[in-house]
Amino acid sequence: MDNFKNFLLLLWGAFFVFIIFQIISHFRYLQKLKKLKSTPFPKNLKKYIENLPQYQKLNEKQKRILEYKIQKFLLEKNFIPVNINLNDEIKILIAFYACLPSIAYIDFCYPNLKNIYIYPHPVILKNLQNGYVVQEEEIIEGEATGENVIISWDEAKKEIHHPNFRNVIIHEFAHQLDAADGVIDGIPPIETSKYNEWVKIMFGEYKKFKQKTLKNRFLGKFSLIDKYAATNEAEFFAVMSEYYFMKPQILKKHFPDIYKELKNFYKIEFI
Repeated sequence: MDNFKNFLLLLWGAFFVFIIFQIISHFRYLQKLKKLKSTPFPKNLKKYIENLPQYQKLNEKQKRILEYKIQKFLLEKNFIPVNINLNDEIKILIAFYACLPSIAYIDFCYPNLKNIYIYPHPVILKNLQNGYVVQEEEIIEGEATGENVIISWDEAKKEIHHPNFRNVIIHEFAHQLDAADGVIDGIPPIETSKYNEWVKIMFGEYKKFKQKTLKNRFLGKFSLIDKYAATNEAEFFAVMSEYYFMKPQILKKHFPDIYKELKNFYKIEFI
């Protein structure tokens, strides 16, 4: 009996030490965040973002917020290079475009995300089920799955320095935002009062686009949209998010209703 009591005391002691350790760790983490908010963004890192068109269109307050979010992102997330040399440019640019869509939500930093895997080239994935290939291999530029994001750096870098409609980093982190409410369905966490309008506009345009894509004719303005957006509602939201940040003028001109919904969600615009 005495041995059992001693074991219980030891167990409670270990639990108490663990709780104290967690409290101290959390306090230190909060102190780091507080310091980050008051610390100027390092000049040797700022050079990677200061000429980006999205950064230049931010006001000074927004720049400070984004710079804080980038440093928070770097503090919390693991960058895992796969057959590529990881450097500051890669980390800062990924962090910049990851944090940009959530700039209106200052302390939000993808709580479920742990790892960013960076590959030099597009990745070939095999879809497995119980150890068996259930469909053909797929070549991807990026992927967001739970606590992991995959980025093909060659593609990401090309899209950053030679911008068009696409940006794989924004795309994958739009999926992360979409998943913040527990499911990737093309509906990110939005106010309940705005839910019906979001579904009406976003899903309505998605259905029109999918039907025209299936018929493969009379696309009209929908010819501006990458056909990958017709995959499902989640991909449509992610692709439209890319367009919102990379080519907002074109999105607003041809799809003003989609532009309005994304503006209401992201609470920032670049026009």
